[in-house]
Amino acid sequence: MTRANALRWRLLYPLACLSVLAPATALAAPQILAVAATDMPLPLTCEAGECHVELTTICLQEHRASPNPGAGYYVHGERFFDLTGRTETGQDISLAHLPITITAARGHNAVRVAFRQRELTKYGPMEVSLKVPDNLSLIPLPIRDDVNPMTEVEIALATGPQRALASSLVDQNGDRRVEAELLNQVINRLPERGRASDTERAAARASYPEILTNAAISASAKANARQKLEACYTETIAGSLSFRGCLASWHDRLIGKLNTQYWAAAKSGS
Repeated sequence: MTRANALRWRLLYPLACLSVLAPATALAAPQILAVAATDMPLPLTCEAGECHVELTTICLQEHRASPNPGAGYYVHGERFFDLTGRTETGQDISLAHLPITITAARGHNAVRVAFRQRELTKYGPMEVSLKVPDNLSLIPLPIRDDVNPMTEVEIALATGPQRALASSLVDQNGDRRVEAELLNQVINRLPERGRASDTERAAARASYPEILTNAAISASAKANARQKLEACYTETIAGSLSFRGCLASWHDRLIGKLNTQYWAAAKSGS
């Protein structure tokens, strides 16, 4: 096996909640998800009539299946994303009122937040960014003929004590969470589909130093994320694995390890 193939196999081997190893019940609500808080605003990409961004998530319910790609979610409670647009004159405008869609992107490891680009027409050209506050949870949208619908008791448990535990172990975790956040910053600077051009790859790689100026980050988290970024950049010059796909796989491995720690703590009653 070549070095490139070995890397590809290692990256693509799934790290997930134990529930994804069991057959998923047909037409049943998937897991409630916790969205990891962000230290830095994430840039949205606006193209083809849509603005979108990927966010880091973990599963809060081991007994339910991970969501399939495209499964719909909504934000629970009063907390919401800090969605902001900056005009060409430097004015910041809250866009929290815009109608958004939230869908599973990569199992329980990431969700996709999007809205129609035409919602920005009245503001003129602007850069849009998103920050995630502490303790934000996502509930799956109701499914027709759901054989195991989400109950209010489940929602209260997942978004209450289980979410608080997730915050203490994931949102407040040091290097591993921050490392995943740094990788996600670069992920969101690469094309969502297909292979990035040489120019796009170089621009995403070059954005890393600028990303680091936006938050206080430990030297070890910076170095570890940079090492993975450079490895992915080199290994994806050719072949079927994209730069974004490689970074996403490393991101999911990091979050998967945090998710495993969360479940160990949940089972022990911590």
